[in-house]
Amino acid sequence: MTGATDSAAADGSTPEAIMAATYCALCEHGYADLTMQDIADESDRSKASLHYHYDTKEELLLAFLDHLYDAFTEEYAATDGDGAVEQLVRFVDELLCPARRADESGEPRRSDGTESGGETDGDTGTDEFEEFQTALLEIKAQGPYVEAYREQLERVDAFVRERVRAIVADGIEEGTIRSDVDPEDTAAFVATLVDGVNTRRVALGETDGSVRDTFLAYVRENLVAPGADVAADLGGDADGEPGSTAGAGARGGED
Repeated sequence: MTGATDSAAADGSTPEAIMAATYCALCEHGYADLTMQDIADESDRSKASLHYHYDTKEELLLAFLDHLYDAFTEEYAATDGDGAVEQLVRFVDELLCPARRADESGEPRRSDGTESGGETDGDTGTDEFEEFQTALLEIKAQGPYVEAYREQLERVDAFVRERVRAIVADGIEEGTIRSDVDPEDTAAFVATLVDGVNTRRVALGETDGSVRDTFLAYVRENLVAPGADVAADLGGDADGEPGSTAGAGARGGED
């Protein structure tokens, strides 16, 4: 080993630093043009030091996707909310609008789950998020051709589906979600919705929020059990009619 790789191997923070550098390099260069040198340039390590840990760019990106999965599942393992319906709405909101989430200390967080390391204005944070989402979409596009990428992406999809399935099942048990709702079908729908919205936002720049309104109508009209009081604001009146905002909560429409 060279002195540089000896130092890198002994440094316990090296993998985390490489993941942070990979995130920054993806934001700057995208997937197609990304090189190991670009990642090295975003860190205080040499290209040779990166190759000590990862033989190729693809191997490093697989490790990065694994890192993203760990950060993602840790952040979304639980969702606050007064009951299942509110938890479902909040979970979907968090997935659709994650650009400027903050942790309990108020520090902005990157899309890779690491601290941003300083003050950023709203435009900078949003721009960084969109750049990263564009690079991530490029990686997703490799899924049909690179089995290892596809397997990592499938893990994220499975996690989202399981979270929604569990929330809906809890709602059925507590009586706030209709008993005839299939948790698996709902989970598949929500996962497809989230993936589609995020893809269209990156590819087409759609940010008008109209899909969220449609999702709330779907929850109000198809999920909320008749007569159930729920804390989530679903955009309808007490009888579930569209066009007005429920105050402290919403009541499921009567059959």
